Amino acid sequence: MAPTVPFKPLVVGAPRSGFALLASVLIHFVPLAPGKLGLRQRVLNALARHLGDHVSAAIVKAFAARGIQDELLYNANFRYVIGGPKWLKEGDPGTACFRKYIGVRGMGDFTLVTSHPRELLDMDEVVHSHSDPGLWLEHPGYRDYVKYASVRNPIGILNSAVFSLNALSSEYIQKFVPLELDNHGLREQLALYKLTDLDFFEGLVRFLAPYLREFLRHRDGYTVMRWEDLITQPLPTIRRLGAAAGVGITDAGARDIWARLDHVNLTQAHKHNYRPGAGIVGDWKQWIVNEHLDIARRHGLEEIALELGYEGFGRLDESRYTPFQQRVAGFIRRGEVYREFFDPDLFTFAFNKSNLVSDRFPFRRHGWRTHTQIERSIFGDEALEGVIWDAAEKATSELNDFLRDFLAHECSSPEDALRQLGALRRRHAAGLGASEPIRYAEAFRAAEREARGRAPLRSRLASLARGAAGRLRRIVSPPPAAGTPRRIESLKGYDIVFYKGVYYGLPQSLGPVRFDSSEAKRLPGVIDGTTLESVRDAIAELR
Repeated sequence: MAPTVPFKPLVVGAPRSGFALLASVLIHFVPLAPGKLGLRQRVLNALARHLGDHVSAAIVKAFAARGIQDELLYNANFRYVIGGPKWLKEGDPGTACFRKYIGVRGMGDFTLVTSHPRELLDMDEVVHSHSDPGLWLEHPGYRDYVKYASVRNPIGILNSAVFSLNALSSEYIQKFVPLELDNHGLREQLALYKLTDLDFFEGLVRFLAPYLREFLRHRDGYTVMRWEDLITQPLPTIRRLGAAAGVGITDAGARDIWARLDHVNLTQAHKHNYRPGAGIVGDWKQWIVNEHLDIARRHGLEEIALELGYEGFGRLDESRYTPFQQRVAGFIRRGEVYREFFDPDLFTFAFNKSNLVSDRFPFRRHGWRTHTQIERSIFGDEALEGVIWDAAEKATSELNDFLRDFLAHECSSPEDALRQLGALRRRHAAGLGASEPIRYAEAFRAAEREARGRAPLRSRLASLARGAAGRLRRIVSPPPAAGTPRRIESLKGYDIVFYKGVYYGLPQSLGPVRFDSSEAKRLPGVIDGTTLESVRDAIAELR
């Protein structure tokens, strides 16, 4: 039997702990239950989808004004308003923070944190964060969410972290590194630094240990998924996760889900998140050396691992070290750090600006302005950094004024929503509307479609019937992950495509449309909505 209550999933987990995999499994359960979005949230999402890149557009414009375009590294994942790691702001639980990584070839990089109303977190099908497992349990706004957590052997997390490439590095590789050098050897060079600089490795440990201790204090509030269980026993693990959501998943359905997620990249524009050949339980024993295990023990990670149900770290037999481990151990014995990297820019961008206690490294750190913070910086031009920060603060302020104005007013019925949208449009016409006139008009058209909802009774009944049949089919054969575009149907010269929680009505005259960026909604004639019915109705109104 299909669930009768909305499924509101929330995921917390450390980076490299199976976090993205867990969220990607849960996305498959979303269509099997009633939608979690009320009228207010659907209208807000429509506005934010069209106007949310106001901040990134201002940043790009500020760089372009100084002749920096092709050299700019600003991954599409971070240009999206809610893109990047996110968390609830300390002392202000009504506000969420979003970390963006921005760099320029030859000039270094910095992390910019923007803050917005926390309601934007529900633009994602699965609310997710790497931070504060206790806070999510206590927050009144998330009491009725089904809470999940990903965990992994802590040494496995650390090993994955030293080989991982962040989105900034991925963008650089895609733009500037010859294709023949984009291989595992490149990752090994970066990992050699991270494993031979013991201050760096200890910084990773010092970041991970406190998070896991906090999680252990609150783990009873979460349905916990161990990464190793999903890798080695995917079908029962997926069925257990579904049961926590109130969703009955068959073995066939679980097999179908896992076939779409097993050892593939799940992060769209970040093309290097998945490491080919990795994702093997116990693989850390081929790369980590005993000195790293000693550091982890000093910070209590072995005790944490035991409490999470893993075995102790033990002691590696150094006579059986792999050639890579022998090389790492040799540098450590000599007190040397590997720095012979072929591309200094890539080394700079790959150096962790987050998930690391970095007090032993010379980052510039800045406090908060009202809406933004430059968190850590090694950007070479401090004056330009200030100009970019000014542009980001101004644009974030404009967007937040607009969003908070909407959230401050009644939106309990279609009539309320339409009335408030009309007033909101007039109030901000001279500000946000003047700077973004085309997208401003598109945003309100989309929001008004969401506000009107499903009109005629006959249409509503037909939609309910289609939805019920679709839910029954999807229990056996779930939809693809949200990062995979899926054509739903054709209707009066439009193809309706589902992508990342949004339904798009695409005029067939456009031909093939790429979905690896946020550009689809800007194409002429495109209609979008959070429900299939809203897009169908909008297409019907046009003809």
